[in-house]
Amino acid sequence: MSQPLQPAARSREGFLGQLFGGRFRWDLLQPFPEQSPEEQRLGDALVLEIQRFLKEHVDPAQVEREGRLPPGLLNSLRGAGYFKLQMDPAVGGRGLSSLNAFRVIEMAMSWCLPVGYTLALHNGLGAGAIVNAIPAGPLREYVHGRIAQGAISGWADTEPTGAASRRLSTLATPTADGKAYLLKGEKVYIGNGSIADLLIVSATVCEGGREFVSLFFVETASPGFRVRREHQLMGLRGFPIAALGFDDVRVPREQMLRMAEGHWRDTPLLEPISALGRMYTIVTASLATAKHCLRWSREFVNRRRNNGRPLGDYDEIQRMVASTAAEVFALDSLAQWSLAGADGANLPLRWFEQVAAKNIASLTCARLADRTMSLLAAEGYETAVSKASRGAPPIPMERAVRDARAFRIAGGVDFLVDHKAAREGLFTLYYPSAAQAAELEAPPAPLPEDKHLSGRNLEHRQAVAHEVRRLGLECLELSRRYPDVGVLYARERTLILLNQVANELFTMSVTLARAAALTARGQPHVGELADVYCTSARYRLADLWQQVNAEAEPDFARASGAWLAGDGLDLLLSDVDRGQGTGA
Repeated sequence: MSQPLQPAARSREGFLGQLFGGRFRWDLLQPFPEQSPEEQRLGDALVLEIQRFLKEHVDPAQVEREGRLPPGLLNSLRGAGYFKLQMDPAVGGRGLSSLNAFRVIEMAMSWCLPVGYTLALHNGLGAGAIVNAIPAGPLREYVHGRIAQGAISGWADTEPTGAASRRLSTLATPTADGKAYLLKGEKVYIGNGSIADLLIVSATVCEGGREFVSLFFVETASPGFRVRREHQLMGLRGFPIAALGFDDVRVPREQMLRMAEGHWRDTPLLEPISALGRMYTIVTASLATAKHCLRWSREFVNRRRNNGRPLGDYDEIQRMVASTAAEVFALDSLAQWSLAGADGANLPLRWFEQVAAKNIASLTCARLADRTMSLLAAEGYETAVSKASRGAPPIPMERAVRDARAFRIAGGVDFLVDHKAAREGLFTLYYPSAAQAAELEAPPAPLPEDKHLSGRNLEHRQAVAHEVRRLGLECLELSRRYPDVGVLYARERTLILLNQVANELFTMSVTLARAAALTARGQPHVGELADVYCTSARYRLADLWQQVNAEAEPDFARASGAWLAGDGLDLLLSDVDRGQGTGA
């Protein structure tokens, strides 16, 4: 029988790890984490600093128009230490906590997404992020030294066959003298690929009678390395993302990070780093875009009237604006919970949360951006340049919609991330666990009182507790029905849906917990936002459960196979498809 992959052990102790096991641990959410006054002041100062810096050095409209970053910007960012947000001040770093680094990157994303992405990739997924996972020795000293010198970095893993392939076509061949490897292959969609001084490159190594996938630290000044071209994307214009070629690039043996597990993806120390990197790249961008949409919605509603009535007097408009405000509050709560205090030895404790945050944030942002487009109507669909030319507020709504769609792809396509999270998080707790089964099947314990939640929010909390137990029982039943975990994992849609259920329950939980904490500090209106968010989330949950428990479904394999084979389905083809035109 195949065995499930094991995640970082400490993550099971956290709130989401417990939720995966069918336990609703409200006590773990109390007190809701917050920054210390000193850390808050430090973060506030850095956020204001980078805001002033970007206003002086970057015109986001010009970056969008020209599709490139301003000349000299990278050196200015380097000189200001923004490529070393969490590095020690002794080497020119800013020494920030994870949450303060997140806040600084979010501000950069808010001003100009391509600039923010450049910083996020280096700080979250580049050489500076991975250096602490490298064992003490020459390689660690080399990487640390290059980052201290100001090298900009990125992670080159994706290949033309896709990002999730276990077998990489990029090969690392040992040289005859055994002192180096020659890298040959191609990488695509590599963030910072065209500006990096140092790249982390994954490659398949055949050596000593075994094959494994390892990571190499490659100097981009090396002979044989080339930027084939920068990709042109629907959005994120100006972001330096490129296709790269490696033609026998020589990499000293000492610059390979050897993987005992056989594949870098199976290395426990790298998974928390990867999850934190997605917090910096995807969650910051989603939250920054969501906050823009909330501000644009408020400004639009406050300046518009319909039939003599303020737009904000209409029921549906009120629902749209309240939903957007509630989702921004939920995303902000998610980021706060996933990052506050999650540094050093505590980083793996929030690994499940940070993995979940990628899909929660990107899907919420996409939903929110689409709603804002509908609210702004034709003015939303009109480009910012066109609006400016006629004197209307130049809200770049079209840019937000295009960019938001990218967040669901970057860092892992949404449905694949759901499937992976269910495999490596949710179902690792169910093969088998007799003690857990007895606990799940016993009557649930009553929830503790919370005087800071409104009556409706107490009902939401009770509903979450019920649904968490339901999730646990469903997973337990599936594990019994499919004793071979590989057979269950092949039921991809089931795993995706159940992980989406877990994500909804997790987001509702942290939103309610933060609302209770802020209400206790004299901010009662956040409880209304939590109520709005949880009401919508329960509607989504009802739909997800209906799909999970569907008694009969179409034969998707047969339908897709017939279409792909073209068996009698010409009625679906247009004249263009029949060869009357190319359409391209």
